[in-house]
Amino acid sequence: MKAREIMNKLFLIQKIHFRLLRKKLENLLVHPGQIPILMILSKKEGITQRQIAEKLDLRPATIAIMLRRMEKANLIYRVQDAKDRRVQRVFLSERGRELIDQIRQQLQDSEQKAFENFSQEELTMLNNLLDKMLNNLKNQLGGYNYDKDFCIS
Repeated sequence: MKAREIMNKLFLIQKIHFRLLRKKLENLLVHPGQIPILMILSKKEGITQRQIAEKLDLRPATIAIMLRRMEKANLIYRVQDAKDRRVQRVFLSERGRELIDQIRQQLQDSEQKAFENFSQEELTMLNNLLDKMLNNLKNQLGGYNYDKDFCIS
């Protein structure tokens, strides 16, 4: 099997997973792209837009747009920092807090379906192989600092 085929399959897995999540979450009025931000905030509220951008390895301008949409959907709210008025701190709204458990459940259901025919040995092997691939890619970036806070859990 060629490396390109494997990369294409990984891309396809991500794309299908994203579509399934979008379908499952549309009744909650949450876009799958917003999930990482919600998960970060569920672990640490009051962080800045810049900190969110750094954790997700996205531009601050991109995060600002996402946060504006999330604010409109009443998922988060922003407060100007008392010491530095240029800084905005981000918090989960009551609705955002209520949705976290539902989102986690949907994610868990999706993961369970994706791996339902895997033995524990296969899961361990796949995890080890993906770790190896991840390390190869991180080394290409000079030791990319992967922030586990961005992980969806």
